[in-house]
Amino acid sequence: MKKAFLLILFVGLIIRILLVGNPGFEADISFWKSWGLAAIDHGIVWTSLNTNINYPPGFIYVLYLMTKIYSLFADPHDYYNFWQLNNFWFLLASKSIAIVFDTIIAILIYWFFSQKKKLASLGAFVEKLPSSLPLILATIFYLNPVVIIDSALWGQVESLGIFFTLAAIILLFYRKPLLATAIFAVGPMLKLQNIIFIPIYFIFLGRFFDYRTVIKSTAVAVTVFFITVLPFIFAQQMNQVLFLLTVNSDYFPWLSLNAHNLWWIVARARGMETTDKITVLGIMNAKRLGLLLFSSSYLLSCLLTYFKPTARNLLLSLTFAIFSFFLLTTQSHERYSYPVVILLLFLYPFLSNTLRPKTKVYFWFLYSLFTLNIFFNIHTGLIFNYPNNGWNLLTSITSRGLTLINSYFSILLYFLLYPFLFSQISFLFFPLAITLLIALISLSHASYYLKGRVSLTSFRPIIVRQDFESLQVNKAVNSATGWKKWNRLSNNYFFYRRGFGTHAISNLTFDINRRFSSFATDIGVDTEASTDASVVFQIWGDGRKLFESRKMGRFDFPQSIKVNISGVKFLGLIVTDAGDGINNDHADWLNPVLYK
Repeated sequence: MKKAFLLILFVGLIIRILLVGNPGFEADISFWKSWGLAAIDHGIVWTSLNTNINYPPGFIYVLYLMTKIYSLFADPHDYYNFWQLNNFWFLLASKSIAIVFDTIIAILIYWFFSQKKKLASLGAFVEKLPSSLPLILATIFYLNPVVIIDSALWGQVESLGIFFTLAAIILLFYRKPLLATAIFAVGPMLKLQNIIFIPIYFIFLGRFFDYRTVIKSTAVAVTVFFITVLPFIFAQQMNQVLFLLTVNSDYFPWLSLNAHNLWWIVARARGMETTDKITVLGIMNAKRLGLLLFSSSYLLSCLLTYFKPTARNLLLSLTFAIFSFFLLTTQSHERYSYPVVILLLFLYPFLSNTLRPKTKVYFWFLYSLFTLNIFFNIHTGLIFNYPNNGWNLLTSITSRGLTLINSYFSILLYFLLYPFLFSQISFLFFPLAITLLIALISLSHASYYLKGRVSLTSFRPIIVRQDFESLQVNKAVNSATGWKKWNRLSNNYFFYRRGFGTHAISNLTFDINRRFSSFATDIGVDTEASTDASVVFQIWGDGRKLFESRKMGRFDFPQSIKVNISGVKFLGLIVTDAGDGINNDHADWLNPVLYK
């Protein structure tokens, strides 16, 4: 058995080495080079402050390691060779981390599922499991095309991120919660989507152990966090840590980042060409609706973990949660469903006490479908950007129509997980989740239906253009420079709770979905501006100018206006520089309200 496992490792490693020379996702590899070189030359904090990195702080250590590995083979400061597209030594250095963790996870699977006594204590009927199961599961993982394409071809590090979750789960099963939490806490600092697992993990801690363990584990997680960000603490740059942990919340404001999910269907296979700020239900935009759909689905995972805190249900909850996140939220990447192909393998042995022979066939059939679905999605994400870097046969048959079919297929797979879920908890929890969803949607529309008015700040613009700094919601524009400069909106010391702080020349366009009859707002130059500020405000509706103000300066009092917007879908708020340049043109839309 061990010889067979070593053979599988050898074969899998050879396949990966043969694929290393493929340039993969060239943009990612180029970013690894840029950020990694910055890390070894200038350090972790400098890299976060002076590059466009949008990964959590812990990943900068990984980039540092990548470039250090490369330096064993070549000089990273030999820029001509370093920046070559087919720089094999950097491809090897960058992909080697994921390949190593692929291998570690395969070994972990083989070892853990060889522990029959432990499996039995966790609820698996080991007498129903074949003796070759550890080899089977390890082989399925290590030779899985999803795993291979992600690490050896694409050059991404999903296996690195999920390893810390898997290791923590196994340590929980061995009743070492504090060590488990220390390892688990590293995951979100490397791959931010691991945050999805945190609530389920701590619910399980409280139910499988006790709530004292939760408190101790929280302290451990906080300690690990601060150890990870020590360089930022010493540099007094903790605000940058907050930035790195939140920058991705709206970094790619599209319906779908090539993820074949619900929003890829809504976008008609053009997910990266359609903003997720479009209004799709009543006055609710796609991003908010996606988050509500996910929250309702996530509730089922939390309920399962709370009411039935078993090894089986922890793994099932994590699987269901991450696939729900992939399927139901906007801005989802094609790789976000990757953990499913690993978590399902860990789940299978714990299903042996409930699965009949036909249902076992169903599980493996379902697993095969997930593998095909996720592999095709990741491969499509690669070739849509770099057609020459995928597998030619699959590339030749891939079309937008086929991606839509795969998206519907993803929805089907989501519902095919439900039998496993409701074999453990009452099916009545499903209507509960639907009720929660309806309640949240209704709450979001409460002001519209009950009061007949809605603050425009509850919408997010589908177009944001500004010649200086960035748009600030309910804050003056200088607040963009950091929390120390946060300031309320005001005009001549008339203060407002709601509004938009912007700077000429700016264009804010909102999709208000023809739901309103009039729009009212105050306008003026913010108190923080200097005396030379001068702007003109304009309001547009579907390409027609509805209002234009006189030239307004620093000492002009706020002007109140109201315009008819009946039938308007796209509301535009424009600020010009009044023809004399943009210096100090801090312009505010104050208390902007839409009326039904």
